[in-house]
Amino acid sequence: MNDVDSYADIVFDDFVTARQEAVGVGNRVDDSGASGSELDPRDVKLIRQARMFMMATVTGTGWPYVQHKGGPAGFVKVTATSDGSQLMFPDFAGNRQYVTAGNLDRDDRVCLFFVDFATRSRVKVFGHVRTVDASDDPDLVTQVRDLGDRRITAAVERVVVVDVVASDANCSKQITPRWTREEVDERIDLYRKDIAALKDELAAARAEIAELTGR
Repeated sequence: MNDVDSYADIVFDDFVTARQEAVGVGNRVDDSGASGSELDPRDVKLIRQARMFMMATVTGTGWPYVQHKGGPAGFVKVTATSDGSQLMFPDFAGNRQYVTAGNLDRDDRVCLFFVDFATRSRVKVFGHVRTVDASDDPDLVTQVRDLGDRRITAAVERVVVVDVVASDANCSKQITPRWTREEVDERIDLYRKDIAALKDELAAARAEIAELTGR
């Protein structure tokens, strides 16, 4: 596997470049000479708040394989390293096919795709992965279980560590806004408080009118 320096090095090969030129568009990513291994603070916030993402690996036949990864908000950790950014998350028991795990045993390259539907934001992250079996490092498992105010209790088979190589946050087109139940409940609670306050004001106004009428 050859090391690359940027997002463009990974995705813009001769065929992609030829297609861009054919339709009259240029390179849509400004690499500015940077490696892209350090995530933008806005992307870090999106990833840390994510409840799900999609992870693509490479099969032995060369086909891409995509798997959904989910958990409570905060289950994906983001830390800064001397080489850039690193992601870490618990790998829970799944359908017992172990396609992603097997792919990573042979080829450590991944692409992660995060979407924040409420803000219609998305970010793609390329990186190299190493996996740590839960029994090999219980302290690491304890670390990924910790969400600050609560703890992940689901069975963790392994911890996945991703050294970021490059990333790109692209446009919000065609993303339908969606909200979690907690976000909807939070907004409904605000409306309920407003309604309760208006009811109190209305009751007070009616009482005042009744008093004035009685005079």
